[in-house]
Amino acid sequence: MPYATHRRLTLADVIENADRPLTPAEIFQAARRKIPKLGIATVYRALKQFVDDGQVRLVEIPGAPPHYESAARQHHHFFFCNQCRRLFNLLGCVRGVLGLAPQRFTVKRHEIVLYGDCAACRGRD
Repeated sequence: MPYATHRRLTLADVIENADRPLTPAEIFQAARRKIPKLGIATVYRALKQFVDDGQVRLVEIPGAPPHYESAARQHHHFFFCNQCRRLFNLLGCVRGVLGLAPQRFTVKRHEIVLYGDCAACRGRD
């Protein structure tokens, strides 16, 4: 693992303290409040290293930009807002989802994404 710099520590802090998965642009904006001269390339390099080190998880949702969250978070699912394109965490897991697999199939993992409009976007209607 590369040495910890002030920039990397700040980026890790932004991700760890976020209440939802963030895009690289959102991470960049939040970190620039603390480090005004931060470059977007630094964010992408740090994200790659964080993912490689298992510190951060890449969340890929079809039709959405890549999002990143702390790998320390427990298993959960997501809500994707079609209007603002932000991704939100859902608490818990749907019961019985593993039973949906055909007989003699083995489920290794699963992802559930709900799509719709978040409360903030609904308030703008």
